[in-house]
Amino acid sequence: MSFLPEPLRDLADDWLGAVRAPRRNVALAVIAAAVLVGMLVAREGTTRARLGAALGIAAVGAVIAAIALYERRVWRDPSRAIRRLAGRAAPARAERALRALTLLREGESRDAGTSAELARLHIARSLASLPAQRIAARAALIGKIARTASLVVGAATFVLGVTRAWSVLEGADVLVARKGVAPVSMQWLDDLELRARPPEYLHQEERPYVPATAMALPRGTLLTFRGQPLHAGRRVLLTDGASEVPFVDDGSGRLVARWPLVDTVVLRVVARFGDVIVPESDVTEVTSIPDAPPLVVLEGAPRTVRLADAQAQDGEESDIAIRYEATDDHGLREVHLVLRSGTREERRVLARLDGETRYDRGGHVLRARDPFLKKSHAPIEVRVEAKDNDPLTGPKWGASEAITIVPPDVGEPEAIRLDALRKLRDALVDSLAARIQREVPADAKARGAFVIDERRGMEDDSERLEVTLTATYAGVRINGRLAAMLRGQMRKLRDAVEREAKQPSAATHANVVAASERFVLVADAVIQALGMHDARDAAKQLADVADDLALGATQRARPDAADQDRGVVRMQASTHVLRGGGAAMKRFGSLGRDLGGIVEGDLMRVARASGGSDWLHAELAARDLAARLRQPDPSFGGGKGRAGRGGGESGGARGTAGDEPGEPDEAQQAFNEAARELERLAQDHAGEMEKVDQALNGAEREEDRKALMDEAKKHADAIRDATKPLPTVGGGSDSWTSKGAAAKEHAEQMAKSLEDGNASDAVSSGRSALQALEEAKRIAARERWLRGGDSDAERKLEDARKKLEAEVRWAEQQLEAMRRRAAERAKGQLQQQGDDEDKLADRAQKLQEKGRGKAGLPQPALEALDDAERAAREAARALKQGDAERARERQAEAQRKLEMAKQALGGDGEGEDNRSGDDGDQPDKSHTDIPKADQHKGPEEFRKRVIKGLGQPSGGRLRDAVRRYAEGLLR
Repeated sequence: MSFLPEPLRDLADDWLGAVRAPRRNVALAVIAAAVLVGMLVAREGTTRARLGAALGIAAVGAVIAAIALYERRVWRDPSRAIRRLAGRAAPARAERALRALTLLREGESRDAGTSAELARLHIARSLASLPAQRIAARAALIGKIARTASLVVGAATFVLGVTRAWSVLEGADVLVARKGVAPVSMQWLDDLELRARPPEYLHQEERPYVPATAMALPRGTLLTFRGQPLHAGRRVLLTDGASEVPFVDDGSGRLVARWPLVDTVVLRVVARFGDVIVPESDVTEVTSIPDAPPLVVLEGAPRTVRLADAQAQDGEESDIAIRYEATDDHGLREVHLVLRSGTREERRVLARLDGETRYDRGGHVLRARDPFLKKSHAPIEVRVEAKDNDPLTGPKWGASEAITIVPPDVGEPEAIRLDALRKLRDALVDSLAARIQREVPADAKARGAFVIDERRGMEDDSERLEVTLTATYAGVRINGRLAAMLRGQMRKLRDAVEREAKQPSAATHANVVAASERFVLVADAVIQALGMHDARDAAKQLADVADDLALGATQRARPDAADQDRGVVRMQASTHVLRGGGAAMKRFGSLGRDLGGIVEGDLMRVARASGGSDWLHAELAARDLAARLRQPDPSFGGGKGRAGRGGGESGGARGTAGDEPGEPDEAQQAFNEAARELERLAQDHAGEMEKVDQALNGAEREEDRKALMDEAKKHADAIRDATKPLPTVGGGSDSWTSKGAAAKEHAEQMAKSLEDGNASDAVSSGRSALQALEEAKRIAARERWLRGGDSDAERKLEDARKKLEAEVRWAEQQLEAMRRRAAERAKGQLQQQGDDEDKLADRAQKLQEKGRGKAGLPQPALEALDDAERAAREAARALKQGDAERARERQAEAQRKLEMAKQALGGDGEGEDNRSGDDGDQPDKSHTDIPKADQHKGPEEFRKRVIKGLGQPSGGRLRDAVRRYAEGLLR
């Protein structure tokens, strides 16, 4: 307002200071009231109501904006400002001020010489004469009226907004809706429930589901939504965007809507206001499952797995995890794992279901050494197939995507294994060369560094050896007997290095070099024998494939088109396998190169005949190849194979005389002899243990058992009385009552065993009862602390434990006395058994000495033999002293150590692939006495042992069944 004269500006400032804020409040209150009323009008949802509400709000805003603009123009014009300020308070003075303002304008418009200063002075005096007090009073009155109006309108708006707050929000949401849908979601139902009733033909009960989630249900399912309305008077619907189902009162104050499922839908709860719906934020996605075959999903499929590549990278056996999920609308009957390779198929049942289960999930581990995989050389398709229980169209099969397993070529796993052994041998040769070049230095400090280098080299060799022996090569491993032989040579090298470290000298270093040379020679002999064996084994496998190639050529020659197509596929698969196997065999050494060249040459013959559609000669070439591969001997020399094979095209590398590996060297022979001796020792010791048991059982007398039975009756009654307060049936697997019931059952078994005179079973059952009582006490204490359980339970359990503990102690005393008397009677026999046990210990000692020498047994086997010898010595002393229990305990320990020693030598191959070429699995060729005809007393001795065993006291719930089984054996 800088354009107003100063006196007038002062009056205007006073005026505006009194009325501006109240009038602004009035404008805001009016706008709020207009918006509030507009929202309530728009809530009707019709186009007319929404348009009217929007226009009304806009009109109020326009009027207030126009008033504000007019006010601004008033205070920009001095004439209007004078009329506003003094027009009513002092009309005459206002008119005089206006005329003075006119004089100023006329004076400024005249020519120069007219006095404008006098005009301004006149105006200033006129404005000063305006009644400032009356103007201020009028401004205050107007401000007061405006404040009152703003309070009234604001209060009314507030009350309306508070009482209709949710309606106002609904109206606002409806007002800004687009295409009939409000942009902001709201909650209309609380505690929403969903139940689904499947079609009647499925014979399934109605089930609850969690709303606002995704689910899959059979077509025809009736969905029932039920919830508590949050706002009364709203028209709540259930819609999929196209159809609507209203929620109705179910009579209990809740709303319910039912939706029959036809197609896949996305359901949402909405409230309708005229033409507009306000949805909830949560949606329920329901997938309609038509009557279709089972859906089977195989995790990771489709994909391709190459066994050789996967296992060559990490050195571990590659297990293929089969995880599946199968679903069906009616129900599943069976789930099969289906393996297909060429014309071969194998089905394995993974699950048998009741026909009502609609979902099944499971898994299977397909190992690389699986028989089907081992016998298949063409790609294998692995699928999971499920059969449903469709009563209308019959059972249908659903199949998953396939996991394609590409097996290694014939001989490829063995070639990878042989390459690893060659790499180990080469590293050992390098180590040997380094040791040969070294000399023990004369300087003490240099000798220390020399010893450190020697130990470091030995540790590196040991680490390489263990990595090679423990790895898996495309499903095969190094035979346990071979691994033990190599570990034995590593032990001898380690011992030599340790002796050199303690006393470095030229002699000890020479021993290290000798041990290293022996290690290299043994490793090289193993590689030669293994390569020869693997070449023969691969050749025999390829012989079957060559026969299949011949059959394919036969099919190709038939006139039927379908047979011809199958023949083409068969020949292609067989040729692929033969070509890969022939290439792999070339890595097996001289015999492998010879046989691999033969495969390549004969495949060329088959290909040339096939190219000319001469299927007869193609078949003959394939059969000739199969016959040759079934005699996997060198083509020239050796005496075993064919001395040169006719047909110049089958040649390739023919090998040379002397390819056959000779007899095992001295170290191998000593190792194999030690392994056989260990096997015999373990068998003899097991027989010795059986003799001790027979001696003790034979020394037990019936009168001892009867005496125990007579005295045990009162103790059996005491046991039953002690456990009488305990519960008979438990209340849960983790409750004290369950453990108490178990303790009562064990106590009853103890009492029955005592009455039968079987002290051993009685002691065993009694100890089990005491253990169950201890567990019951712990659980009872925990229940009392957590949930305020029965405080009397612990007292009952403790009383029963004390009484039962005394009875168990008495039974142990009786058992010990009976065994002591039996051992006393069998003292003579036990002393003889002690001498025999000493002899077995001597054999273990000699075997241990042999193993440390030429045999080169691995350290774990030597340690186990040492422990077995020590345990056998102790068992012998106990037998001679008549301590039968101690003797049996130490005998069991000695037998366990012998078995551990056998495992350290590879045992029977440790369950792995044993195609290793060594003679560890060959029959024992040592001297064996052939029994005479009159010495064959096996059946008679067996019958005596059974009768004697039946005569011994026994107990337990299976006693009668065992007796019937034994009597059946005798019959």
